[in-house]
Parts: sequence; C-alpha cells; structure tokens
Amino acid sequence: MEELGNNIISILSVEIVLIMKLLASMKTHSVPEDVDIKDTVLNDDDIGDSCHGDFLHTAISSHLQTCGCSVVIGSNPEKVNKIVRTLCLFLTPAERKCSRLCRADSSFKYDTGLFVQGLLKDSMGSFALPFRQVLYSPYPTTHIDVDINTVQQMPPCHEHTFNQRRYMRSELNALWKTDSEEDIPPETVIHTDETTLDLNLFQDVPHKDTLVKSFIDEVFMLKPGLSLRSTYLAQFLLLLHRKALTLLKYIEDETQKGKKPFKSLRSLKTDLDLRDEGDLNIVMAFAEKLRAGLHSFVFGKPFYTSMQERDALMSF
Repeated sequence: MEELGNNIISILSVEIVLIMKLLASMKTHSVPEDVDIKDTVLNDDDIGDSCHGDFLHTAISSHLQTCGCSVVIGSNPEKVNKIVRTLCLFLTPAERKCSRLCRADSSFKYDTGLFVQGLLKDSMGSFALPFRQVLYSPYPTTHIDVDINTVQQMPPCHEHTFNQRRYMRSELNALWKTDSEEDIPPETVIHTDETTLDLNLFQDVPHKDTLVKSFIDEVFMLKPGLSLRSTYLAQFLLLLHRKALTLLKYIEDETQKGKKPFKSLRSLKTDLDLRDEGDLNIVMAFAEKLRAGLHSFVFGKPFYTSMQERDALMSF
C-alpha cells in the first residue's frame, strides 16, 4: 500500500512540474487579449507580402474549421509569431489568453488545451508533435508550417471525439492486462496504440470555402494602417457568429430541440447558403463552441455506423 502511495505521489509530482512550466510560459509568452492588427499579416500593403495568398487563406480557413485551435511551427520566430497573432485575431479575448507565442532562443513543448501556440523547429529543421497530447486536445487542431507553407488539419469534432475515446479504451485495455503499473510504462502504451489504431492525425484541408476567401480578397482592398481593416474583421466575425446562431436555431426547429434526429442537412446547406463544405465546416465549428456536442448530434450516428461496419468487415 505504501509503495502504491509513493508511486502516485511521484506521478503527481511530474504532472505538477509540467503544469508549473506551462503557467510560467504563459506568464512570459501568452498572447495579449487585444492583438494589434499592425502586428499581423492583415496589415500588409498587399496580399502575399508576408506569405502566399493561398497559404494565408487556407491557414485561416482551417483554423476556423478546427474551432480556432492551431499549431504554428517554423524556424524563424518572428515569422511564426506573426502568423500566431494573425490567427488570434479570429479568437475571443479569453481564447487569446489561452494562446502562446513561440520563444526566440528555444522551443516550448506542445501543450494540450491551448488554442494557438507557436513552436520552433530544432537544429535539424523538424518538430515532432506528441501523438497522445495532440489527440487529447479538446478540439481538433490545424497544423501550419510557415517554412514550407503547408496547412493540415485533424478530422472534425465528431471524428476527433470518436478517436479520443477509441484511443482511451486501448490505453485502459493495455493497463488492465498488466499485473501492475510497473509492468508497462506509459510511453510503451502510447507507441503501441499509435501503431495498432493506425490513426492519421493530420490530413490536407479537404474542403474549400468562400467565406474566408471573400474576406481576404476584400480586406486587402482597404487601406492599411488605419482602423478600416480592424472594423471589417469585426464585422466578418459578427457575421460568422450570427450564421452559427441561425444554424443552431435551424437544427433546433428541425429536431424539436433534439427530440428527433436531424435529417435535413441538404436543406440546411441550401437555406442558409452554406453549399460549400468549407463554409459549412466553419459555421459548424463556431456553433460547436456555442453548443458542445453539435457535430456528434448532426454527423455522429452515420459516422459511428460506418465505423462499426468497417470494423466488422475487417474482423473477417
């Protein structure tokens, strides 16, 4: 019993040290509540001055599709932080306080639960994200590499939740099969599950949108250095918020406030002018943060059924 107590204390001690390191990093490198647009890409004279236009469009679009959660990696801390600040323009002040700039001299480790975080590559030009921590993030994550201008994203919320639970079950099964906690270290569980689950964490952004594309094209028509672009950004975010509220009300009416399953996705896309999958994903992500579990309610049952069918076929 005493040995078990000492083991628990040692585990908690490690966790407490990690939490203290996170708090210390947030104290020195957290993103301020009010981000000045002059410190972002949206203050450039023309689109493409700091980064390629298509890259900026895809980065912002995917960032919004993954509920405002993004990891920005690169070799140049100034370039990384400029993209971090740009993405944080699309967050609330409270969410910005849960975001972190990269450190110039050495990289922070990835931390679960931050909305946007900048990370520096090592001397070899690489950065390995920890599989387990990324998977246990509350929302899906967008992965942005500013060195090679690539953007990838995790699957949407309902798939993300499904993968989390499946991974958690495999961890619990692995621990259950051992006689004691010392028989199998956590690192072994992680690597074993990563191969057996065969999860592809990040994928290319599959769907284009018109909302962010139109915003970027139009915002760069406005004169930089003034408050015009900030005002236009605020109106754009207000538009997305209103679309999310309208979507929630639409689903409430169609399902009698959740009493019936939702079967009118095609009508919703037409009625709310969300025909492009990227536009639908952005508004759904906004709505998810207003009403947790929305993705699972709308898309969950068909997805879970297809996964069960796949698993059944693979078992033969």
